Amino acid sequence: MILLALAAAASSQPALAQAALQPWQSFVGQCWSGPAPGGKAVDTHCFEAVYGGQHVRDRHEVKVGDKVVYAGETLYSVEGQEVTFTYWNSLGGVGRGKASATGAELSFAGEARGSPTGASAGFTASWRKVDGGYEVTDAGRTSSLFKRVD
Repeated sequence: MILLALAAAASSQPALAQAALQPWQSFVGQCWSGPAPGGKAVDTHCFEAVYGGQHVRDRHEVKVGDKVVYAGETLYSVEGQEVTFTYWNSLGGVGRGKASATGAELSFAGEARGSPTGASAGFTASWRKVDGGYEVTDAGRTSSLFKRVD
């Protein structure tokens, strides 16, 4: 469902209004899929510019077959000169952190809890643009390749 809604909106995506968000421009208006941790599910992220390009929204769904087993949403914003993000998920968890761009790599660091009563834990991750997609590397995990969904 998210894929159809974003595909319809892709042609009307505004340019990103904040210079610090420009590294996300190549993701906006498109969806990307790759393996979820454990390799038995597929994680699909769909990006859109929101509020006139002032922010970038990343909605994702993790599916096993046709069944959504987990979902989340991230909103990237600019505060001062930094890109910050807030993440919330279908289990009631929330995360916050900062993102930065260096060349073809986006780096993320923050704290999150998986559920309302879960303990908060720090995390780091990076996305590196490669031909046909981007590689995601989380601390303690091997890289996963996300490819554009046509």
